[in-house]
Amino acid sequence: MKFFSVLFLVIAISIGCKHDHSKHHHSTPVNQNVTEQNAYMVKILDSIYKNSDPTKCYNLNLRMAELHKKSSETHPDPNERSKYLFKYANELLNGGSTQEAIAIYELFVSTVRQQNAPIKDNVKVIFEQLAIAYLRLGEQQNCINNHTSSSCIIPLQKEGFHNIKTGSEKAIKIYEEILTLYPDDLSSKWLLNVAYMTLGKYPKGVPAKWLIPIPEYSDKNSLPYFKDIASKLGLDVLGLSGSVNIEDFNNDGNLDIFMTAYGLNEQCRLFFNDGKGSFDDVTSAAGLTGIVSGLNTVHADYNNDGYKDIFILRGGWLNLGGNIPNSLLKNNGNGTFSDVTKAAGVLSFHPTQTAAWGDYDGDGWIDLYIGNESAKQSGTIHPNELYRNNGDETFTNVAALYGLDIVEFCKSVNFGDVNNDGLPDLYISVMGGNNKLFMNRGGKDYKNWKFQNIAQEAHMEKPFYSFPSIFFDYDNDGNLDLLVFGYSSNLLLNLAEDASLEYLGKPSNGEKPKLYRNLSGEKFEDVTLKSGFNTAIYAMGCSVGDVDNDGYQDIYAGTGAPDLRTIVPNRFFRNVNGIAFNDETSAGFGHIQKGHGIAMGDLDHDGDRDIYCVQGGAFQGDAAYNVLFENPIKNTKWIKLNLEGTLSNRAAIGARIQLKITDSKGNKKNIYRWVGTGGTFGSSCLQQEIGLGDVISVDEIIIKWPSRKSTEQSFTNVSFNTCFKITEGQSVLKEIKQIPVVFKEKAHAHHHQ
Repeated sequence: MKFFSVLFLVIAISIGCKHDHSKHHHSTPVNQNVTEQNAYMVKILDSIYKNSDPTKCYNLNLRMAELHKKSSETHPDPNERSKYLFKYANELLNGGSTQEAIAIYELFVSTVRQQNAPIKDNVKVIFEQLAIAYLRLGEQQNCINNHTSSSCIIPLQKEGFHNIKTGSEKAIKIYEEILTLYPDDLSSKWLLNVAYMTLGKYPKGVPAKWLIPIPEYSDKNSLPYFKDIASKLGLDVLGLSGSVNIEDFNNDGNLDIFMTAYGLNEQCRLFFNDGKGSFDDVTSAAGLTGIVSGLNTVHADYNNDGYKDIFILRGGWLNLGGNIPNSLLKNNGNGTFSDVTKAAGVLSFHPTQTAAWGDYDGDGWIDLYIGNESAKQSGTIHPNELYRNNGDETFTNVAALYGLDIVEFCKSVNFGDVNNDGLPDLYISVMGGNNKLFMNRGGKDYKNWKFQNIAQEAHMEKPFYSFPSIFFDYDNDGNLDLLVFGYSSNLLLNLAEDASLEYLGKPSNGEKPKLYRNLSGEKFEDVTLKSGFNTAIYAMGCSVGDVDNDGYQDIYAGTGAPDLRTIVPNRFFRNVNGIAFNDETSAGFGHIQKGHGIAMGDLDHDGDRDIYCVQGGAFQGDAAYNVLFENPIKNTKWIKLNLEGTLSNRAAIGARIQLKITDSKGNKKNIYRWVGTGGTFGSSCLQQEIGLGDVISVDEIIIKWPSRKSTEQSFTNVSFNTCFKITEGQSVLKEIKQIPVVFKEKAHAHHHQ
């Protein structure tokens, strides 16, 4: 464009060339007490961070900024130099150097105004970038530097309003200028409404022609308002996107929290629950210093020693820069973890963010399936992996034996016993392709095992652009149903537009989820529309759990995309009697930072599930504080079950639980659960926390254990509002005492990754 060549001459003189971004690069200290195995992985990860090419890793924004800066100074063509200068500003913004980016954008805008030119299509992007930069500045000065428990949760409460108003005020002026010329620009309209919210001027202060009505919490909500208490407990870790595991990792009866973040040098974190209402950061003591990065994590007891282990997934979305090893962290049972990836035989270098644990051959040892990201158009081939557990703390990749070495851009994988034959089947979500449902047909031994893909004949290949998926029995009929979220990767700049359309009561453009109801007999019905899911959610993280203890599992979805303009609320859907899902996002769940790993668990022993969410985007500067929603629901009825396999894998992953209950009206009902971690982006506790609705008696518990050698067990006349341990083969339930605690205020500085 001619425009850029004119701009460059003005801007090149105006802008200095001495930006020092070294302060943004954090070296990773190596704990001297880590094991030799940990040191091996620490060395690999540290080398990858230091040597990664920013042209292949799109989240190394400040390194990329320096490349663009150099080109803006040295390219022989003035027009190209100006373009590189604009790219430099964009990478500064994405890298978190917002004020420096604003200085460059302002010079571009100033030059446009000097020419008395209106905001035409060829320069509109400059004004859009300046507007989001100012909005982002307000976010950094308020939501980051002066964080409150109401920050970024819409509609904003008073505690979430910005004290430093300049960023939002300047953003509003630019968005109103854009909308005057482009009244149908729904993304700008959405961001204008958000900006007004941050100033406490929504909805009355928003010009009527640009107002987007966002549901507020009211007495029409069926749930009480959920509040973020992460800051109170010192669990408000600041970082990029990542994942979380809620589990009792030290076997003291209290649920702990492990989390990761996407940045190539972002430290994983482990917090032990002291059982008295507080959490302690034990990352260093656990030997985890230097174990960095990770977009997702899943946990299981891979060696049947009674302690839960963790698998960290890395390299997702990075394509050519994603050849980063995963980590298998062995729980040593003494509060420490060893990285045994190489020794266990699961060391590989593929981009991924999804894996699932399941005992596919029923031999009592949990196996691991990993979905990798292949980009066929660019020739990057990364076959999926199925690691069979050898029973001696090692694994063997047998994916090719069964035709499961799929080459697709895989975004989620799940094990679930679809036909109730005792063998876990495998679902694979593909972005930009047909999804797959492999039925586990068994075999005499693992060498002649068979899997059969029935997705096409079962009409379960959609959404075409899909991301997280979950097996769960949403209607309590004893059959596992499947929820798959759409994620239109070709429309990722349209998230705000789609959100606006839906709030305005108009059809959105993004691909909708699919809810497949299991009719048994390997047949499914698409019940998406009748269940109320006709909405473009753009979910990345998701988890299921019975949050209101009515006996039906609800859904929390984290939303977003890398672009800084894609700030749309995370979503919560309440399951209404296994028939439909009502959007209850306004009950405190509408966090507009990017939502990723989500996990649920009863952290305070009061009988209901709390929700921990890892927030933050993909770009280097798009950090956000993680949140913990304390469940405020009182006086519900529930039961907790901790299953321990003997013939089956010790964590009993894959076991089916059937509760036969009688409600207050004398009706006989069934509630079903499958032991697992409840999602594909985030990993909830394996303790089964089951709501019972208006139960008056738990008449029978039936356990179908997941080993081929196992038999069913049943227990009758069981008390509720109690936690039990059930050991395979033992006829007596063991009650586990859990005393409710009150979360305590913890004096702390915000936790920065």
